[in-house]
Amino acid sequence: MPTFDGLTAVAPCWGVAALFSIVGDPWGLTGREGALYMLLAWSVVATSVMTILFPRKTYAFVALAACTVLLYALRLPVASNNKTITTMFDLCILLSGTVLAAQGKLTRERLYESLRTPARLILATMYFYGIFHKINTDFLDPTVSCAVGLYKPLAEPFGLEDNLVGRYLAIWSTFVIEGIAIVALFWKRWFAIGLTSALVFHYIIPISAYSWYMDFSSLVFALYMLTMPREASAKIYEITCRHVVEPLRSLFGRIGILAPIAALLAIATLVVLLLALANPGRPALMLLHSIFILTWAVVGGVAMTAMIYAAMLYLPYRGGTAGRSPYAAWNWIVPVLYFVSCLSPYLGLKTESSINMFSNLHTEGGTTNHLLFSRPPYLFDYQRDVVQVVASSSPSLTRTANEGRMNVLFSIEEFLRRHPDQWVTYIHDGQLIEQATAASLTLESATWLERKLLIFKQVDPNRPKVCTH
Repeated sequence: MPTFDGLTAVAPCWGVAALFSIVGDPWGLTGREGALYMLLAWSVVATSVMTILFPRKTYAFVALAACTVLLYALRLPVASNNKTITTMFDLCILLSGTVLAAQGKLTRERLYESLRTPARLILATMYFYGIFHKINTDFLDPTVSCAVGLYKPLAEPFGLEDNLVGRYLAIWSTFVIEGIAIVALFWKRWFAIGLTSALVFHYIIPISAYSWYMDFSSLVFALYMLTMPREASAKIYEITCRHVVEPLRSLFGRIGILAPIAALLAIATLVVLLLALANPGRPALMLLHSIFILTWAVVGGVAMTAMIYAAMLYLPYRGGTAGRSPYAAWNWIVPVLYFVSCLSPYLGLKTESSINMFSNLHTEGGTTNHLLFSRPPYLFDYQRDVVQVVASSSPSLTRTANEGRMNVLFSIEEFLRRHPDQWVTYIHDGQLIEQATAASLTLESATWLERKLLIFKQVDPNRPKVCTH
């Protein structure tokens, strides 16, 4: 069996997470977003497969990070929290590799050690805001809470979807699980407790089918592979090599590593197509989602079982500090910037991509449902002006108007600037603005940075605020 190094255990996990993410973007892969977008999307696919097949090739791991960052930059502004978290860690990979190379110290061992701190900090940021944003009246309301939105499809087969106790358990267990996860990230002795609760939680939420959560859960699994004790990740590597990789290579060569994945996808596709024939009329994206839910159920289940088993072997962890990399300030740069950026909803900046997914949080229009603020402490005014679309030449905005949702004024103005042939009629501060176009806008265009970094959710004026995303 090949000798263990930390990156060899992590790289395939990161490759699998990238694949779960990119298959959730079928329009990008098929060219609807443009040739450059499609080129970068398929580059992510290629480097992901390379990372899985050749986990000891550092260039494949770094190339995957570079392709993912470039694709994210092309996508900007990005609403997806999952893609933002992934890109933050990919930036850590590129930064660590660059600094170590400049110092003449770039080895796989040093790169692995340099990434362990950022991985832990990014997970801690995710769990901190996963709790903080949910401290609001509507997340705690069992009639509209996003936790209940995830609970209902899981409880429905048992007839418990309307059970009030179950709904409250879903709400409060979210705080408990994420709280345990934060503490255990920094309390190595009991790390396995936090890892177990977190992995079970992240394994279950994609199966709820509430949203495309496979990319989110798989990237969390990969980050946990980095943060768990070296002995535990070495045990996972040993199990995988001995019982999966080496038998497959002996039968089919290196490409045989992909055989179980290909077989699983084929079986999942067959099952979903047979069900679709029995229940016609399902949209193609729903079928794609179903295929990868089944795939995740197996892949995620195997990964979760192996990781929990390995972690429990070292509970409580009694390892020393040998091999720990010295403190390096640059390891903190990206995680700290990311932590600060997630305060954006309260500062009047973006309301998307701030770890506020499925939190019921609202901060627009100078009001908030957060229990720690009577009014959001805006430092910027982007969220202050909220408008009600009355009519539009755009079908999507017309649908927004018909559904009673509102928009941040900045979003409407940017829409018109990007689509000078479109018009929008809306109400702003009680005044009807009829058929506004790009030519009728009086304010200067947003800067390049504003256009790339600011993205806002549509605003639900109803209270309590129902769960959207």
